[in-house]
Amino acid sequence: DVLDTWFSSGLFPFSTLGWPDEKAADLQAWHPTTLLETGHDILFFWVARMVMCSLQLTDKLPFTEVYLHAMVRDKYGRKMSKSLGNVIDPLEVINGVSLDALCAKLLTGNIDPKEVAKATEMNKKEYPRGIEECGSDALRFGLLAYTQQGRDVNLDINRVVGYRNFCNKLWNATRFAFMYMDAKDGAFRPAPLPAAVALVDGAAGGSPSLLLPYLPDAWILSRLAAAIAAVDAHLKAYEIAAAVTAVYEFWYKELCDVYLESIKPVMQREASTPALAAARHATQSVLHCCLHNGLRLLHPFMPFVTEELYQRLQLLTGEARTSIMLAPYPDPEPCAIWRSAAAEGAMAEVSKFAEAIRAMRARYLKGALEKHAPVIYISCRDAKAA
Repeated sequence: DVLDTWFSSGLFPFSTLGWPDEKAADLQAWHPTTLLETGHDILFFWVARMVMCSLQLTDKLPFTEVYLHAMVRDKYGRKMSKSLGNVIDPLEVINGVSLDALCAKLLTGNIDPKEVAKATEMNKKEYPRGIEECGSDALRFGLLAYTQQGRDVNLDINRVVGYRNFCNKLWNATRFAFMYMDAKDGAFRPAPLPAAVALVDGAAGGSPSLLLPYLPDAWILSRLAAAIAAVDAHLKAYEIAAAVTAVYEFWYKELCDVYLESIKPVMQREASTPALAAARHATQSVLHCCLHNGLRLLHPFMPFVTEELYQRLQLLTGEARTSIMLAPYPDPEPCAIWRSAAAEGAMAEVSKFAEAIRAMRARYLKGALEKHAPVIYISCRDAKAA
């Protein structure tokens, strides 16, 4: 009790920074800090003693805010305990483990034989093929997404596997997007945004919106600006799960599922005229902007895959390779100019057409005709005339 809670934790905020030398550079720079993140179960044993020691020995509060994370429990809400055999080792989620290895581990401890039998049956039921390799990014993202549950997290590994699939989609979609960026003189040169496009009045409330030659470009920039603003607001309010949801929906539902599909005609069309070449380059620049901002936006939640993809993006554009950790986090204020109610409204109408066509196709084309691509005709009429 003395060595752990009074010494190693109580003195930790300042003893690691050069104290008792009050002029130590690290102590001057980093004490006090602002935020401590910990669990509610050690508020007195650690947090209170840090405060007492810091006030007594430095006359300063060691931090001003304490963020209490949830306690991770098993899928059924039970506290993870070695005696119950329901402890989930993070390394086994990151690297994967077979069912045989999971069950064999139960025999190495001092677990009651009855609990061993129960835990073995539970493993066979929950992990019939063992735990798939998920990686640290998927585990981190999954735990952050669970923070909305309050004081307890009932961890379901299948949900973490789902985020592993999101990592794969992120990797494949970004690598695919790189193919759309034509390199000249060994590097792709994106046009600066919004300087490269015209600003016109026309958005709701008379605020300026971007005029781009292709609707999906204006739409995805508007959705990017909305995502940046949402993540910024959620993080400032410590709504971690909501921030995770906002960045996930931008990447998965908007950038990957809609935008990358919608720009295929522009990317696959030959730029035979200056106008077509300019439109193509504008779309490529918007795509680069989304990747550059999107990776930085996602980085705190998935640090490893975003670091790798960010450096590859720098190689593509001929930039000096630096860590994404040193890049500025997307700021919602300068991005607000990308918001366009008109573009989002028009794209919503296009999405309705697409959903209706998919529904008709699923209804009438079955069996051998599932891969058939029918010709679609859309009849429009003037709303005023109607």
